[in-house]
Parts: sequence; structure tokens; C-alpha cells
Amino acid sequence: MTETPENGARQDEPPEEPRARLKAQPFSLVWLVPIGAAALVVWLAWRSLSDRGPAITISFRTVEGLEAGQTKIQHRNVDLGTVESLELTADMSRVIVHARMKRAAAVHLTESARFAIIAPRVGVGGISGLSTLVSGSYIEMYPGLGKDGEPKRDFVGLDEPPVLPPDTHGRSFTLRTNDLGSLTRGSPISYRGVNIGEVEDYKLRPGNEGIEVTAFIRSPHEDLVHPETRFWNAGGVDLTLGSQGLRIRANSWEQLLSGGIAFETPDEVLSNPPSAAGSVFGLYDNRRAAERAPLGATLVYVADFEGDQRGLGVGTPVELQGIDVGEVTQAHLRYDDRHHTLVTRTTFYIDPERVRIMNMPRPASSDQLEAAREWVEKLVGDGLRAQVSSASFLTGLKLIGLEMDPGAPRAHLEHEGDLVKMPTTTSGDLTAVLQNLQNVLKNIDRATSGPQLGHALQSLDDTLTRLDKVTHDIEPDIKSLIKSLRDTADSAQNTLNTVQGLMGNTAPAGTDLPRLMRELTDAARSVRGLADYLDRHPEALLRGRKGDEK
Repeated sequence: MTETPENGARQDEPPEEPRARLKAQPFSLVWLVPIGAAALVVWLAWRSLSDRGPAITISFRTVEGLEAGQTKIQHRNVDLGTVESLELTADMSRVIVHARMKRAAAVHLTESARFAIIAPRVGVGGISGLSTLVSGSYIEMYPGLGKDGEPKRDFVGLDEPPVLPPDTHGRSFTLRTNDLGSLTRGSPISYRGVNIGEVEDYKLRPGNEGIEVTAFIRSPHEDLVHPETRFWNAGGVDLTLGSQGLRIRANSWEQLLSGGIAFETPDEVLSNPPSAAGSVFGLYDNRRAAERAPLGATLVYVADFEGDQRGLGVGTPVELQGIDVGEVTQAHLRYDDRHHTLVTRTTFYIDPERVRIMNMPRPASSDQLEAAREWVEKLVGDGLRAQVSSASFLTGLKLIGLEMDPGAPRAHLEHEGDLVKMPTTTSGDLTAVLQNLQNVLKNIDRATSGPQLGHALQSLDDTLTRLDKVTHDIEPDIKSLIKSLRDTADSAQNTLNTVQGLMGNTAPAGTDLPRLMRELTDAARSVRGLADYLDRHPEALLRGRKGDEK
């Protein structure tokens, strides 16, 4: 048994091992760097995922200047997406652009959204897309006009950017014409010289019935378009030849380069309701054609003109006593069975709004069309006739003049089915006179081209030759005769002077001696005059005196 000390401690227990104690250290700032980096990565990833929008595809005919991973999709210079890849369609006719859009653009990806490639373009209308020379080509997104459309992810891109953004305020109208002329997309539209719109597009009408031009008028000027508005092609230089001569009108340099359209609205209708969007108007070739075009119904007549009517055709003006009232719409040849000849059948219209005649009776209940019809019918009964006249002798242009002929026989308007025929008369202008003179000259040429005239001239020449020989033979005798006549006249004059000196004033009244002396004096003067005439014209003994010398 093991003894224990007094204090009761066990002598055989091992001593207690020493233990280490850990001392708490403060947090080191170096850990902030990896923690911040991790937080930034998480934030960027969250932001990227939260901003990530839908993937879309856009089909283009060509993608010149686009690069995968680089080209942006923008709207008003704000990035809305990025091109991720490019691929060709199965038939290799188009290019499919795969792009990733931002979440903010998702609500605008509807059926009405449009996409177009913006790149440098040079045309007659100017240079566009210059900013892409530095930044490169990009895709412009044109959001739909509303967010209520059906969502869409596959789009067909535009071949060319639109002239105006879809959200431009204004109104579009349709213009119809037979010839586009110098018009193109972006051509300006002006009102009294101020550009207030552009040509958006144009296309051929179905059935080859002309061309439709889409014209856009910007706000607030769209209210200037009314049903009475007239549009015309104002491109280039307006050169017009008419009865008033040559007229030249030059437009702005922009219209000279890219063409243009101008329009005019009468001031008295501006207070009426304007035309609605999509209204259809005619597009005239020039300002003169637009001004002459009738706004309402017209009076249509036909007239037959004889002879050569060169220069008479569609567009020839019709004037009533010098006032422009209409225009020719058709002109063609027609065979006249009664006279067995060709005539020019002309169809023309008269605009009632241009027929203003004072003091003509007009029923109170009739409109301007009926009033003009009654006026024309009455005037025809009073001698109104249609005739072709020259509008200009320099250009050879013709016009149809409705002139009053007081000496014309009684006539009236003839109805040939649906046609109303107006009586005509021959023209009295210089052209007709020259035509008659030409006919006379032809007749003279025909008469002088035969052998009879040659025989007559030969006989006359022979007669004159013989006469000249006879005159030459008797010329010495004529000189002697003239000298004898002069001597006789001088002797008679001397005798008379002697008798008058002897008689003086002692002649008895009532005798015939003074009268005898006067007769002798006249006889002597006549003999002297005869002698002088024969001295100047000895051939008068054979031919006699000329008529003007009698």
C-alpha cells in the first residue's frame, strides 16, 4: 500500500500537461478584394441576365457592312440589341440575322415593327448615312405605332430605310398619274414654294393602269389638302408653248435634281373640312394642266373639220371668243359618206365654271352646268360656230375657236346617239388665207405647165419682132411728119397772134370770131402735143396710144 503524504496527495499521479491558449486576431482588410470581385461578377451576371431580352431573326436581301458580335441594333442612336450571327437561307437568296435584343425593347417587338440597314447611300436626292463612315453600318429599328399588337420574333427587313420615321405626325395621300417623270422616293412636296412633305413610295397599279404615288404631308400642314386641291409634277423646268407664247418656270435646285410635287388649294375652301388620310387625287403633268382641269361635270361636244388639220390633237385648247373654256380630248380621221372625203372628228369639253356670260337668261332653278348648256345652244342658233385657228404662227400650235358668225345660216346642235355635234365653219385666219393662196398657185402652175402657153409666147414674140421691124423702117418718115406738125402748129399760132393784134377789142359783140380764135388755139396746142408724143413714142402709129395715156 502506498503511503500518502499528509496533505493527502497521491505521489504516483503524473503531472498535468500544459495547454496552449488561442488569442483572437482582428479581421484583415485584404479579404475585401476577393469578396468585392465576387460581388461584382455576381452583379454583372445578374444585370446581364436581367437586361437580356428575346432573341429575334431578321431576313435581309443583303447585309453589307454587318458583323457578328459587333453590329448594333439602334433606335434614335440608342442601342437596343446586338447581332450575334449571320447565315444564309436554304436557297441562298437572303441572309438571316440572329440578334439578341434588350429586355426594354421586348414590348415593341410586334407585327408593326420594322428593321432596315443604315449604310452610306448616294442618290439624286442627296447623301444619307454619312455617320456610318466612322461607326460602321447598323440596323435601325422602327417600333410599331402601338404596343397592343401581337408579339413577333421573326421579321423581314426593309430593302431601303423609310423616308420618314413611322411616328412622324402627318397624313398620307394617294396620287395617280400615267408617268412618274423625275419623281423618286424622298422627292419634296411643296405648297407655294415651301417644302411640307415628301414622296414616300410609288408603285404600278394593277392591270398597268398607271402609277400610284404615296405622298406624305407633315403636320400641321396636312389640313391644307381638300377635295378641291390639285397636285402637279413640279420637277425640272416647266416649259409651256401655247397661244400666249413660250412660258418658262424654274423650280428649286432640289426639285431640279430629284423631282418634286407642288399643290394648290383655293382660298375659299380652306375653311371647309380637309381631306381624310388615303384620299385619292390626280397628279397632273404641269401647273397649267392642273389649273385647266375641271373640278366637276363638263359639256362634251364633237365637231368635224375639213382639210389638213396638222397640229390639232389631244390637249388643244378650246376658246370662246378668246376665253379659254375647255380642251380637246380626242382627234381622229373619219370618212364622210355624203361628201366622200376625210374629216377630222374632234371631241372636246367645255368647263361650265369658265363660261361666264352677262345678260344671258338663266333659269333660277338651274345649276351652272345646265345654264352653260342652254347658253351654248342659244348661241349656236345665233351663229356660234367652231373653227380651227392658229394659236401661234411660230410654233404651229392650233386651237378651236368658238366664234360668232352673224352671216352664218340658221343651225342647231345635232344629236348623234350620245354625241352632240356642233356646227363648224372654215377658218378665216392667216393659215386659211395661205392655204387658198397655195391652191391658186397650184392652179396657175397647172395652167402654165401645158404646151399652149409656149405656143402663145412664141406667137407673141414673132409679132413683136415684126412690129419692131416695121417701126424701124418708118422711123425716118415719122421724124419728118413730126417736124411738119410742129411747123404747122407754129404757123397757126403766129396767124392767131396776128389776127388778135389786128382785131384788138374792136370785135363786134355777138360775132363768132373770138370763139374761132380759141378753137384755133386749142387745135394748135393739140397738134403740138401730138407731135411731142410721137417724138417720144413713134411706135404709137402702129400700136396706138396706151390706155393710161389716153
